[in-house]
Amino acid sequence: MSYWTEFEWGRFLGDALASILIIVGALAFWLVVSRSFRALESKSRVSQTLLLPLKLIARYAVVLIALLLCLTAYGIPIGSFWTLVSTTIGLVAIGFVAVWSVLSNISATFLILLVQPFKMGDYVAIVGEEVMGRVVDINFLFTTVRKGSGDTYKVPNNQFFQKCLLRPADAAKLEGEEKSEEKATEPEHAQANLEGIDERKSATSPA
Repeated sequence: MSYWTEFEWGRFLGDALASILIIVGALAFWLVVSRSFRALESKSRVSQTLLLPLKLIARYAVVLIALLLCLTAYGIPIGSFWTLVSTTIGLVAIGFVAVWSVLSNISATFLILLVQPFKMGDYVAIVGEEVMGRVVDINFLFTTVRKGSGDTYKVPNNQFFQKCLLRPADAAKLEGEEKSEEKATEPEHAQANLEGIDERKSATSPA
């Protein structure tokens, strides 16, 4: 009886040690991932709106994998759990295919972060389109481009990989010219509005 008790305690301590090593490894891995996110944020100046969901997904993935490894270390069968997880992933994949445009924009977001054709604060333009301005925000679906006049474009992220992207060499000059053109057209718009008001008054006045 004492031998059986000693054997069981030895196996339990071995499993506990394996679990501790798994937890320490998971914490070390999460530390590396967290530093990678901070480096990505500082180098590419990605907004917190985009990085926060990625951090949450990575954190829960690390916790889930560590939990499954600990259960395996204690000899608890997890085959049925893996079946449930794989089925859930399959259903989610089918849902993503059903909304392909959303999936395309999300994939393009990751490519923008990895390839970095532009960064936050860069001046960009899409050839053949009227889109031209400075990048002020990047999220999972759209990139916000602000013109010199203050107007903003919400550009779907997949458009940057389907059309030619222009990075002007002298962005400051283009931005200044754009502001000058906006200021030059303001008096014309004001004059046109006044003329329209006068015409409406004359049309409604009694003969």
